[in-house]
Amino acid sequence: MSKSIDLKTVKIFEPLKKRSSSLDNKEFNTLNSEQVYDVLAHNSNDTVTFWFKLQQAWCNNAYNTFKDYDTYLILVYLVNQVFQKYSDRFQFLSYNEFYEKNELIIDKINLIEISKELSIPKETIRRKVNFLQDQNIIFRKGKTIFFSNHINKLQRPANSKKMMSNFLEKTGQVLAKESWFGRSFSKEEIESFIDKYFTICWQHWFRLQIPFLVRHRVFFGDLETWNVWGSIGISQFTDYSKKVKNKIIEDPRTYADLYLHLLRHEPKNGINASSISEISNIPRATVIRKLKYLLKQKLVSKNKKLEYMLLPSPKNIKSFEQNYMHNQKHKASFVTTIFDLMKNSSFKLD
Repeated sequence: MSKSIDLKTVKIFEPLKKRSSSLDNKEFNTLNSEQVYDVLAHNSNDTVTFWFKLQQAWCNNAYNTFKDYDTYLILVYLVNQVFQKYSDRFQFLSYNEFYEKNELIIDKINLIEISKELSIPKETIRRKVNFLQDQNIIFRKGKTIFFSNHINKLQRPANSKKMMSNFLEKTGQVLAKESWFGRSFSKEEIESFIDKYFTICWQHWFRLQIPFLVRHRVFFGDLETWNVWGSIGISQFTDYSKKVKNKIIEDPRTYADLYLHLLRHEPKNGINASSISEISNIPRATVIRKLKYLLKQKLVSKNKKLEYMLLPSPKNIKSFEQNYMHNQKHKASFVTTIFDLMKNSSFKLD
């Protein structure tokens, strides 16, 4: 396990820097989330493919773990409590250290708090927690609750770690064009950093992902419906990006342009229910049921070949756009935090 280290080192010196120009030293530099957002927002097409691949792989794995998103969402919420516990004590574990532990202390489970944080009814939370206990994923010793070593198989993100490193490498290359960012990092350097400071990096990932999933769950009613809709969107984006690459259509630079262009793009082919099922691991019968709901809500359209596409002007388009832009802000904040830790904190690869 690590030495005790202040996880917020990079932020501690910022007030000092503002108070005294004599402390204006490179050691106190921090990245600005708004600057990062602005650069990424105006180079959206350079990184979005890597982002979609990361999200799709992570979300599909989330569903495949229990064939139930809500159970997985509760699981990662509890894992994040473990990460927070280490953070509160100014400690961290590497990737191997974390997953080699036979037991991890959760301390307590507050059903009301989880229900509020995840926007899931308390009784549903209770059922899912009981399921985790029945599966020996969590267990009690007296008044203390633990994760068993089953967590090693259920929540070990080897593939997501590599895909995140790919995304951050590409994102860093875009940001490195700005003088204030400095050098970028290779995907190997990024993955090594995540491996070494795993509980820190993955806590920030969960801080992004958990609210991200909750927002979509609230918007679509459930995460299976969102995944079906997202699979249609990614299929449409794949066709769209090919035409951008071949200069058949204009390359959108901003997040807003990309979003609107993607909605209005008319692909030659859509995607059918069987393909969505294969990609998402959601049973075909469930996919068909969700597609009927999306059609009824005027969020997608269907052609004569029974292929599905996004509607150019879906119902609640303003809410769609606000949610999309909100997600981009949070993504920029995550990117800023990881590169801030790599560049400006006491956490080093050496």
